[in-house]
Amino acid sequence: MAGPGMFLYQGAGSDSMQPNAQVYDLAARTMVVDGVALLVPDSAFKSPTLRAYLRDLVAGDGRLVVVPFGQEDSGLLPLESAVRAQDMVGIVIGVPGSAVQGGVPTGLGARLVPVESTAELGTPARSAAAYRLLPEALAANRRKLAELARPDQQPSVAKLVSYSATGGSRTAGGDDFAAGDLSPLAGVYHARFGDLPNLPLAQLLVSTSPLSRPHLTDALGLHSMPMPLANVLREFESGRAAAALVHAPSDSPTPGSFWVVKDDAGQLLWASGTEPVAPVVLDGAVDPRAAVLEHPYSEFVVVAPDGSPYRPELPAEPTWTPRVSANARRRGNTILLGPDGPSAVSEEIMAVLERYDGPSILVNVRRGARSGHGSTLDKLIAESLHHILAKNPAITLVVATESNDELKFIVADQHGRSSVQPTMKGFERVWDVQGARSPHGETFSSLTPAFGRALALADPPKAVPSELVANLITQPTWVAAEEYLKQFSAELVNRQVAGELTGLESASVANGERPSRSGNGKIKDSPFYRPDRTLPAFRVLIEQELRAQGDPKPDGGPPLEPQHARITEPIEPHTRTADSSLSLGYLTARGLDAAHLGEEVGDYMVGLLWLRELMRAATDVDKTKFSLADARAVVGAKGELEEERAARRPHQPEIFRAHAAVVEAIARIVAVGGVDANWRELIKAADCLTGTDRLAWHFIFRHVITPSSESERAAIKRMQEYLVTCHDKAGV
Repeated sequence: MAGPGMFLYQGAGSDSMQPNAQVYDLAARTMVVDGVALLVPDSAFKSPTLRAYLRDLVAGDGRLVVVPFGQEDSGLLPLESAVRAQDMVGIVIGVPGSAVQGGVPTGLGARLVPVESTAELGTPARSAAAYRLLPEALAANRRKLAELARPDQQPSVAKLVSYSATGGSRTAGGDDFAAGDLSPLAGVYHARFGDLPNLPLAQLLVSTSPLSRPHLTDALGLHSMPMPLANVLREFESGRAAAALVHAPSDSPTPGSFWVVKDDAGQLLWASGTEPVAPVVLDGAVDPRAAVLEHPYSEFVVVAPDGSPYRPELPAEPTWTPRVSANARRRGNTILLGPDGPSAVSEEIMAVLERYDGPSILVNVRRGARSGHGSTLDKLIAESLHHILAKNPAITLVVATESNDELKFIVADQHGRSSVQPTMKGFERVWDVQGARSPHGETFSSLTPAFGRALALADPPKAVPSELVANLITQPTWVAAEEYLKQFSAELVNRQVAGELTGLESASVANGERPSRSGNGKIKDSPFYRPDRTLPAFRVLIEQELRAQGDPKPDGGPPLEPQHARITEPIEPHTRTADSSLSLGYLTARGLDAAHLGEEVGDYMVGLLWLRELMRAATDVDKTKFSLADARAVVGAKGELEEERAARRPHQPEIFRAHAAVVEAIARIVAVGGVDANWRELIKAADCLTGTDRLAWHFIFRHVITPSSESERAAIKRMQEYLVTCHDKAGV
């Protein structure tokens, strides 16, 4: 704080920068009532991070004036330098009267607004002690709004069409923009209905601050809220609605805000105030604005024909039905995870959680093995917490009985929720809040304010999959998944479900690519990161069924299942399209007919025979339409569903993941033609295979894998030799 409402920039290496008294005086003169002034050295404007930060501040409030000063002399900047700084940030800047005593450069007269002046924008700047220099786009938006003040045309759709024919300036992008200024949207309302309920046009015209979203909300007198698109369309069809303001969610590929307005013929129109109106096409593949309408977290303000914003009647919220982990239990709206025993801390937490309406998780922490990366969770608790958060996007709050680094990462970094954990500050116990939107923890002396802050720091809930897909991907085992797929095959086997699974898989990958909260690399780089190993396999199962349906006349040949009981025997090429039965045979270790094979096959060997069959199908991709990438997805998912992970014994070797590592290594070799394929580190990352597994891979390499070049052949031979000579860590 540099004074009431003033903030002084303290960037790297700028701690000693102190502006002189003239800078403080200019800030006091130019700051808006109830606004703030930021004092920033001219060198800092080159920072993209600072520019983004300033634009976010303006978008959140709008009443911001930046007063730049020279880094070398700590004094006020000449007008030319102030203009250059503004061109980089698109924000209102304070300028001293002395800067324009030599005359106003061409083009700046309409942008220089004298302080304490109510003169109409666009009039020549007069001599004053201080000015606010508006971004050109902001001044242009105000000039455009002034067209609406002419009394020759009453508010109507026709006036809106005319007004929008040459729109205002956009609020982002390019060299000419005004950060956070939504006044073009206010212009849409004024053209169609007249003055906003709480903001007359005359008052907006003399404002020198951008119209931010909170101020537009205040002007309308009604907060926006999510609502189903079907309900919004029903309001238009019934005649109750004449327009709707739409705000896209932060994670939308089409950010920003716009209006949907109904014309006199009943046609819906897009209107933004920055471009001509256009008919609404309700197809997100054709127009990204339609995708915003369909997004479950887009927010709307619906407006009646007389211009009054109102709340439509919405369907009742569905009762939350949590998907509880096999190792958890439910108590009201709270999922309890960890040992079920008396605990003073957990009872204290529950006493507060019982007054909290939303869904939550209470973790009775049990620590895992020591780690150089911070405190860890018991493996079973960590796996269950990860699964519960993945299954329940509605859960925002996770409370723990003690502070734990792995829990913080799982909750805040990987899943974008917030955690509240007790910690010690000196001799006092406080509550540490970690949220997706904050790189650092915040402490509170009691739980109630900690809960409130935690909710604010969580990311907005992610879009949930359809009920049909959600039930598929949350099956506890692959045996159960196979039964579910058979039961609902008519509803599941279609392009829409395949696309939905592809979208979920892409979102999961993109989440791992995000920067970590600490700024140290990406989320996926953390040792606590847990990739979703099952979504790719679910997608492959649906795609296999679709390909099989599209090939009603397969070439014949034996079924795609093991035909030989011994792993040492060669197997015949596959000649038909592979359906999901092949992949599910491996995932479930489906038993084999001893009468057909001529001998009994043990359970362990059954899994290896199915693995060989998968790799054979991937080799014969022209016939099976089952690629090496498909095989990699399926092999990587074995044993990864929740109850399968929960059934593992302590310290049991990760044999299935070791097989997945081998397939991944083969895929890398094939992808680069064997040249510089980094397969060795990949193989080392998994537990070493048993002697039986290595024998199986030896013959898979010999009889199934067919390198396409000498470099591939050499790389695969080296990997084969490495696997054969590897020490037997699993002891089988």
